[in-house]
Amino acid sequence: MKKAVIFLAASLAVMIAASISLAGCDLDQQAAVQSAVESALESVAAETTAAAEAETAAAETTAEVPEGAYDYYETLRESAKKNEAYTDAPAAGHTLAFTNIMGGIPFCESVWQNVQDQWVLAGGDPANLYYADNQYDATIGLKNADIMLAKNPDVLINFQFDSKVNSIIATKFGQAGIPIIAVDVPTPGAPFMGVNNFKVAYMAGEEAMKWVDKLGGIEMIDNIILMQMPAGGEVTMLRSEGFYQAFVDKYGADVIDPITIRADGGAGEAEQANKAMTDVLATIPDAEYCILTSINAQTMSGIISAVQTAGRWDPENGL
Repeated sequence: MKKAVIFLAASLAVMIAASISLAGCDLDQQAAVQSAVESALESVAAETTAAAEAETAAAETTAEVPEGAYDYYETLRESAKKNEAYTDAPAAGHTLAFTNIMGGIPFCESVWQNVQDQWVLAGGDPANLYYADNQYDATIGLKNADIMLAKNPDVLINFQFDSKVNSIIATKFGQAGIPIIAVDVPTPGAPFMGVNNFKVAYMAGEEAMKWVDKLGGIEMIDNIILMQMPAGGEVTMLRSEGFYQAFVDKYGADVIDPITIRADGGAGEAEQANKAMTDVLATIPDAEYCILTSINAQTMSGIISAVQTAGRWDPENGL
């Protein structure tokens, strides 16, 4: 078995998206998620028409931006950037719910701390800021959403990885007339705060191609491996598909498609990505030069470990 040269081109970590440390779901958890999803779908099915009407009304409301709203937003944004008290204390008398994707992880804890700091600067009462840890578990995320819904907050910040569960959350909160701000993974009908996944993946692909040229050209590459996260939905998939597209734009699909391998790297955890990469390596025993991208640093660490364990790691030539 040849020692592979793996070019690591992890997508750029910008704002919220790509640097979150995550933990995945095993088969039992996945079954529990499916059960919870089916139960939730049954509970909201009877109210589909009302939800559609509420969504239409919300869209109409969103379209009618009050005069001066953008100027006011920019004023608040400047206060936030300077970490100073917001003009007019806009959070005073309001309630806010925040569901964190996974507590205990430095990045996620930093996000939560920042939410707390800005809430106070905006004049919010800490007692009116509600928190729940989704523990990177879709079932828990759905339960936490129900808990927050019972508190009837003015706004929910939804930081949750499963796109299907996010759709259920959007329906429930839409029926209650509670707006949502989505972080990292989109929630239907909600403003999205996160990275431009396609753009940063494309940029990573462009960077990787510089190393391809130094190596001698695309003819030297045995495989392009895209370690993906289907559970995160279409937007998260763009973290790898943008990488692929950069290569297609330069070399053509007829060259790139035959050497491209797409693999399900799990839900963002190193252990799941390690197993996925081990399986991929078993299918390409003679591959010597490979280019790889993954959705975040945690999956990349699991991938590197798998390559090292297989005895196919050459750090002197790795990016």
